[in-house]
Amino acid sequence: MNKRTIVIIFLLTVGLIINTGCIENKVTNTWGEKNISIDALKVSDTTKGVRNERNDSIYYVYGNITNQNPYDAFKVKINITVYYSNGTIFAVNQTPYLNPKSIPAKGNSYFYARFVDPTKQIARYEVKILDAKAEYL
Repeated sequence: MNKRTIVIIFLLTVGLIINTGCIENKVTNTWGEKNISIDALKVSDTTKGVRNERNDSIYYVYGNITNQNPYDAFKVKINITVYYSNGTIFAVNQTPYLNPKSIPAKGNSYFYARFVDPTKQIARYEVKILDAKAEYL
């Protein structure tokens, strides 16, 4: 092959790769990088904080997280904080149960956290989504 043919094939290949979306982040030109919005991960309105029916010294917070991103959300980090009635923090769970651990695009994932509260002082809870990735790193 001559040099002209090689250059044409190379330019066609590069153009094909760029047009297929393999380079998503146009600013850094990072291959295959996908951006995910934390704001598009929503805690459901049906999230609840309840006491265990058999042992009311156990308090559970459970619900769903919906992923409204076009990509799966991996390595999702959420914080569940429970408070006393005066507003001070009772406890924080940074590793709640999450199933599935990666939230599918346009899908949801169930979560729950357990808190031991023998004196029944937990008055309210708060669920915050801290971070997520669009791909395994």
